[in-house]
Amino acid sequence: MTAAPDTAPRAARSLTLRNLHKTYTARGREPFAAVRGIDLAVEPGEMVALLGPSGCGKTTTLRMIAGLETVTSGEVLIGDRAVTDLPPGRRDVGVGFEGYALYPPLSVRENLAYGLRARRARDVGPRVAAIAERLEITDLLDLRPAGLSSGQKQRVALARALVRNPPVLLLDEPLSHLDAGQRQRVRRELKVLQREFGYTTIVVTHDQLEALSLADRMAVMDGGVIRQFGTPDEVFDDPADRFVADFVGEPSINLVGGTVADGGGAVRIGGAGTLPTASRARAGTRVQVGLRPQDCELVGRGSARPALSATVGVFEYLMEFGLATVDLAGQDPPEAGGGGPGRFVVQTPGGASLDPGAPVLIGARPEHVHLFDPGTGERLR
Repeated sequence: MTAAPDTAPRAARSLTLRNLHKTYTARGREPFAAVRGIDLAVEPGEMVALLGPSGCGKTTTLRMIAGLETVTSGEVLIGDRAVTDLPPGRRDVGVGFEGYALYPPLSVRENLAYGLRARRARDVGPRVAAIAERLEITDLLDLRPAGLSSGQKQRVALARALVRNPPVLLLDEPLSHLDAGQRQRVRRELKVLQREFGYTTIVVTHDQLEALSLADRMAVMDGGVIRQFGTPDEVFDDPADRFVADFVGEPSINLVGGTVADGGGAVRIGGAGTLPTASRARAGTRVQVGLRPQDCELVGRGSARPALSATVGVFEYLMEFGLATVDLAGQDPPEAGGGGPGRFVVQTPGGASLDPGAPVLIGARPEHVHLFDPGTGERLR
């Protein structure tokens, strides 16, 4: 009787980064700090996304964890073992690269099996077949990388990282080259595999939907630092600063200038009206107001609720919901802390329809009206 493939879940390990720095130096040039003091604690079996724009340091951080970049200062621990100075082969991590890193002379089957054979693993053939079926690449096993599309190469690179069943899995933009349908299928399968086998996983991505849907917690990065680390709900509903609020969310958060009203508890937005806020910012403070389209509420005429007066410019019907782009009746000018041309995007319930030119009133719950310092972008709580 043939033994079952060796795919039993392995003991998950924690991953800890302590004051991690990476500075690049070159003769005749100023040193460049790509990562500037990152602290991160990932629980065993947890999936964490490093989310941020290009150049924010997320891939450099992943490569330091993998041992592919030297650490300028700080410490990387897997479990209770410091691995900062260990070579990649001794860290027991699986890595999936955005650039595929497949061996051109080898078939897909041989690419998947290579690492297993190098480690003298058991049941190489059944393990390769099992992961190929999960990621829908069985029909590619006898092809070479040159004969694959970019999306197929990405699935093969992901399969090669997963086939080892590593306790720590590092994925750099794992779905970026897949089309929309493949991205959704592979994203779901990756989540199922991670839950089934308990990989402690770091996913590097600039795609907020990918981070929000995959991760247990997410670290939003900018300029080599972590701006906020928390669950997707925490990051979306309670952003730490203006950068996080603006970067996370689709459509983007509405940002507009305003002034904290006398007595506090409300913010006045030019001549458009007022909104309630849970912020305790002092009365008269110039602020930038953030309100997500999903948190906007259409208020009926004659309501006593604080609301903003606006006029519908464009309405998009998207089946499950609608998006109305509205022009506010007035707002503070940019030099007084204003945040744009006084235009809001409002998400409406499915089935609702708004005519261009129609007047509307926009309200919101106090906890959804975020205030930011116009200069520093700090959240004013």
